[in-house]
This record gives sequence, structure tokens and C-alpha cells, in this order.
Amino acid sequence: MPYTRRGPRLYYERTGSGEPMLFVTGWMLSSAVFETVLPLYAEHFDCITYDNRWAGRSAAPPRLTSIPEMATDATRLLDEIGLDSAHVFGISLGGMIALELALRHPDRVRGLVLAGTSPGGPRAAPPGPKMIGSLVYRIARDLVRQRGIDPPPISAALFTPEFPERNPERTRELLEPFGRYQVTPWGAAAQTLATVYHETVSRLPQMQAPTLLMHGGRDSMSPLANSRILAGLIPDAELIIVPDSGHAFSLERPELSLELMLGWLNRRSPIPAGRPRTGLSARLEPLTRAFGLPIGVLRTGHGLIVGGVDGVSGRRRQLTRGEAPESPVEQIAELPSEDARAVEVQARA
Repeated sequence: MPYTRRGPRLYYERTGSGEPMLFVTGWMLSSAVFETVLPLYAEHFDCITYDNRWAGRSAAPPRLTSIPEMATDATRLLDEIGLDSAHVFGISLGGMIALELALRHPDRVRGLVLAGTSPGGPRAAPPGPKMIGSLVYRIARDLVRQRGIDPPPISAALFTPEFPERNPERTRELLEPFGRYQVTPWGAAAQTLATVYHETVSRLPQMQAPTLLMHGGRDSMSPLANSRILAGLIPDAELIIVPDSGHAFSLERPELSLELMLGWLNRRSPIPAGRPRTGLSARLEPLTRAFGLPIGVLRTGHGLIVGGVDGVSGRRRQLTRGEAPESPVEQIAELPSEDARAVEVQARA
């Protein structure tokens, strides 16, 4: 089995041909969750998937971690397989890791694709009571209806309500990899703390990588407002909302999701990697990475203060609605695919 040589050892797989694309998975999940759709991507890309530390088959160091450390894990993997840079596709927590990777190591990232993710910190948009209530109801309904067997309660968090009802066999196939590798309670706590104490809002204008934000139009896990915040503050960003899909839109509507991504990449290609960081910030990177968690706590505290000031001025309301200063121009794009409905595209003019 392929593992990185230096620790923490990361399990990885590589398949397909084309430009390299690094897939970064979500909270407590192994890269096995990509297995059902990866053949579609392998027709177009040299696909690199891996398990984050504390998840799947990768090592679990006996200490807490941070998003900066997890982002630098990705650069270690690229080093070991001999790649200077790659497109990066991060989903949910993986999107936060990919975002930090692009900010911290811009010379390793070509195009950046962020799916159903968040900028992190107190200025991100939390799920509202309606979203939480709907999710809890659907999970409870599934538990009562089939004692958690068909469909599994996790389907309520990942898919639209209709998808498992219309596609029970496909739902079971998609969800099987989610339970294949169990995370320890300590691992879950480590990844959770890394997520909670991570904030990028103040650094988003520094982003060099052209960025595609993708979000399920009916995502019950991550508010769409977070993708709007990211699209409004990243200098070169575009937001595509995948219609009739939930948090795991790339599993629920795989062909359409790939079509949208390829359309963006084809319009933007070739996309070179960014410029390496220089000066004091570059020299201090190993130090800020080592102290990533306490620095994240400080940034979170700073975000609370700024968020309070923004709340008084009304700017926080703008941010959580995705109405950041100099917000992108919105337009409706018709997809060439026959089954594709109109999707909302946000792009800088």
C-alpha cells in the first residue's frame, strides 16, 4: 500500500491521466468516499487521493493538530510523488484545508475548487435554526422509519430528501465507503478542534489561485452564504450552485458536477501555479505552522471582536448574506447538458 515515507504517514492512491488534481476529503472521512465517482475524473485528470491525518488509513499522531499542519501534509504528499503543483479539489473540511494550502503555499496550487466549504471562524455563516431543525427531523425520521438501516441517517446530511427515496440501492453504494474506516474519539476531537479554531476571512484577499466555489443548491450541512463570502472576498473567484443537490453534490449529481468543473477549467486553462511567498511571512511559515492551533485560537478571538464591530456597523449582515464589499456580479448560466437546469454563476466582472 502506498504511504508517504515521512510522518505522519499518509495513505494515498493515484489513478488516471492528465493534469494532476489533488482531492482533499472532509471531516473524519477517508478518501474511499471518492471511489464511486473517481473513474469519471480519472478520464480527465491524474487523480491523487489521500486520507488526512487522523482519518482512514493514515497515521494518528498522539497530539492535536491544525488546519495549517493538515495543509502542509498535502505539500509533503506532492513532494513524495514528484509534483511541483496541482489543481486542488477540497470538499467540506477538505475545502478549508485546500484554502489554507493555497494561502500558505501558493506555488503548489494551480486551480482551486472548493466544494460546500467555509472560510472558518466566527465571521463565517453558521447553520440557521431552520436548517438545523430540518436536518434533525430528517435524521430522526430515518431512524424511526427503518431503525437507521435504510436509508442510513447520514444520508439526510449529504443528499436531498428525494435522492435516497428514489435511488435506495445507489444511496447504499455511495454511503458504504463512509463507514469503512472508523475514526477514534481522539481523532474526531483533533479534527474538530482544528476546524473550530481556524479562520481565513482576513487573508482571503491574498489568494493567488483562480478559484471555483461549488455548492449544492439544497445543502443542509453548510450554508450557501459561506460560499458567497468566499466568492466575494477571493480576488478571482466564481461561484456555481449545483441545482437539486445536497452537501455531497459531487456524489448525488456526479456527471453534472464534473461537467461544471471542466467547463470552468477549460475556460481558464492553462492555469499556472502561483508565486511562492517571500519575505518574513515565508521565513516564519514553519513556526506559524507548528503553532497553528494557538494562532487559530487568536485569529478566532480577533474575528469575534471584528465581527462584533461589523455587527454594529451592519457589515456582518452583509458578510453572512454573501454581500461582501465589491461583491461579484451575478448572472444565470444555461448549461449545455440536457439534464442541467439553470445554475447561478457568480464571477467578478
